[in-house]
Amino acid sequence: MSQRKPKSEQDGFTKQTKQGAQIVYDAEPHGSWDDDAEMIRTRFDIPAFDPEAFYPREGAALSGVYPDFLVHIESGSDGPSTVNSPGASLTMVEAPKGSGKSTAADQFATYQMEHNDERIVRNGRQKSSDWRRMRDWTTLWLPSGVDVDGRWMEAVDRSEPDPEELCRDVRHYSDVIELVERLQDHPKGTYNVVFPDPYFRKCEDALSTADATVEKPTFVPKNEPNPTPASHWWFGFLAARTFDGLRVDGDGERNWMTAHIDEFGMLAPESAPGGESGHWTYECIQIMADIAKEMRSAGLSLVGYGHHEEDVHNHWLKEFDFWVELSNHDRGNRTTKTEAPKPFRDLEQDQDLLSKRPKGFGLCYTGSRFSEFQFSDLGYPHDTPEFQLRLGIPSSVDVSTSDDGGMIVEDLQVATDDENQPTLLEEYRAANGAVHELRVLAPGEGIIDISGDAPEVVEALSSPYTDGKFPEKPIKTIQNHYDIIFNPDSSTEIVAARIPRRTGPGATTEVVADD
Repeated sequence: MSQRKPKSEQDGFTKQTKQGAQIVYDAEPHGSWDDDAEMIRTRFDIPAFDPEAFYPREGAALSGVYPDFLVHIESGSDGPSTVNSPGASLTMVEAPKGSGKSTAADQFATYQMEHNDERIVRNGRQKSSDWRRMRDWTTLWLPSGVDVDGRWMEAVDRSEPDPEELCRDVRHYSDVIELVERLQDHPKGTYNVVFPDPYFRKCEDALSTADATVEKPTFVPKNEPNPTPASHWWFGFLAARTFDGLRVDGDGERNWMTAHIDEFGMLAPESAPGGESGHWTYECIQIMADIAKEMRSAGLSLVGYGHHEEDVHNHWLKEFDFWVELSNHDRGNRTTKTEAPKPFRDLEQDQDLLSKRPKGFGLCYTGSRFSEFQFSDLGYPHDTPEFQLRLGIPSSVDVSTSDDGGMIVEDLQVATDDENQPTLLEEYRAANGAVHELRVLAPGEGIIDISGDAPEVVEALSSPYTDGKFPEKPIKTIQNHYDIIFNPDSSTEIVAARIPRRTGPGATTEVVADD
């Protein structure tokens, strides 16, 4: 899977990388194994990125601005000579149709994983599977308590797409703050695709931390009337990572993270409405503009992708540090101050460098410098047809009072100590009861969904204690109840939780989340 193995023998299975060993096996990798980024570059023939190649020289449209955009360093003395803007950054990528936007995003992410050892977060969208080229290295993060239905968008002779089979690993998160905590415990140098939580759990808490003067936004879950657009969840994520995330990892190194958000105009439209009737979109944009400097200090970079500058609200756009334009062999770059994006109108850009360039060329600039760059044609991922992952959301949970099936969750019992405190599992409810879970106490991990007809492990259970473990199949079905089993030692079995059961299924109704 590295250059030592012919491509004809590469099957894309990526457990044997430094990050894969930790994610799949929870083990230290073999010393000779490659990083994910090296595997990606080898597979797709992406050339190595040399920041020094962009040293300014006469007759070349070069400067250190392109390396500045990609390479994150603590101080100017830490990195290459072409990188002199330390810290995280905000970048807008203007990518007209046919310019290779998703290809550029994957290459940018690969270079950032390799040079910054950082965690990449890409927004999962129900209408798109642009990330599928990177599926073999992807950890897919899905909100717990939500059904996921996949469908192929091309005519193929195969069963419907299953998240577990589409990527290297699938994990479930319970709220935006817990997601941030777990992402920063996830291995560095990884590619992560996150689907928003349609219940917006803890998003209001995250945004309330910001020192903003606007009225605090509220989020309406998808199972209630006039729900908040799912894209608004990203406001909560960016705020949670900024204010609740660690700035320095346990190894003493900076906790770099870059969020690549496609269709950025959907998140921050120029015509953003305000107030309750407008889902507080304008207020959310104001808050994000206010905390932009905090994002940089927190080591959180943002790369937004869109077709036109006019689609994105200027109130946030003015905080961006870098601008990238991609060529589609048609539209040229801006050559007058009135055409240039407002934060970058002092740059003397009087030549059209893009309209005659084919796909694979771009310009990266700030208000005073610009670089021309190229990116590779990675090809269409023919081995993985385009697909959709649709989130099905229970609009209500009907716990029947008759003896016709389901669980009697109101009679749930969990193991407790002498002070009546949970010892292994704790109950969690949200979104008017549509989300109901048992969670393993920290420092253990794992989630059991108990919002349906029977308990279901949606994230593998690991013991909160050094001794003991949950068995491989921790749910035991008895005639009158479900037991969650824990083994304190190899010869002992105790009940960590018990849920009385009925003899038949209860009823639920579903709505479909938007994008």
